[in-house]
Amino acid sequence: MSKIAIISDVNAGLDYIGYDPGIPVLRSIVNFDDEHYVDGIGIKADEFYKKLQTPGTGIPSTSAPTVGETMELLDRLIEEGYTDVIMYAISYKLSSIGPMVENLIDEYKGKINIYVVDTKLATYMQGYLAVRAKEMADAGKSVQEILDYTQYLIDNQHAYFVVDDLNYLVKNGRLSGAQGFIGNLLKIKPVLELTKDGRIVSVEKVRTHGRAVETVWNRFIAETKDAKKVKVLVLHTVREQEAREIAARIKQECPNACDIEVFTITPAVGAHIGCGVVGIGYFILEK
Repeated sequence: MSKIAIISDVNAGLDYIGYDPGIPVLRSIVNFDDEHYVDGIGIKADEFYKKLQTPGTGIPSTSAPTVGETMELLDRLIEEGYTDVIMYAISYKLSSIGPMVENLIDEYKGKINIYVVDTKLATYMQGYLAVRAKEMADAGKSVQEILDYTQYLIDNQHAYFVVDDLNYLVKNGRLSGAQGFIGNLLKIKPVLELTKDGRIVSVEKVRTHGRAVETVWNRFIAETKDAKKVKVLVLHTVREQEAREIAARIKQECPNACDIEVFTITPAVGAHIGCGVVGIGYFILEK
């Protein structure tokens, strides 16, 4: 009889959903020059963003989990009797974590079956897939049923967001340097998209934060208005009040939004986007 484990990485934001979903995560390191913190253990979101706003603090970097740490987790799952493990990884276009786990598939053949899903996402957009997968595993669904449903979610999602400072994305290689330079030079607030293939690109440029957020809103409405049921996530870094106002507006104006949640973004992702970010992501649950 199969026993299915669901795992993810810290970029999925599972530390901030308000309960323990029972999903082990591979943890990245957040680096401030010669200071190094394990995301979610050595540093939490509140402390991280406070540090980020301290004058003189440079742009942090991150280090991915190691192969050794991943093998320790897999060995523990084997000891606990798991026959299969499904890894919901941050977009392969944003991190090497997923491919690193994939490289262990052959080494563990005959010990545990490893399935790695390139979610093409990050933040709790990624984490939501893992949570739904865990619910299905607990309900006795098969590996294929879990993979099929979460692939449906990946195929029926989208996310847009607005950042205050493009330098974070530029320095850490998540957005082209030219786009960042022009945006800051002209004081433009670009609307950024997490594309269907998992890249971060600028899709529209406006002059103010308010207009950028309204552009995100208009795109969200246009893409979801005909759906029957939509799961909505409002994600932010140090913009909780604004995020909750957006969530309240969605609740009031979008009757098809069956579930709306607000989450802070974990430090391993915040290191690449900075403070002052707000965005809307969604999954179409029923067309």
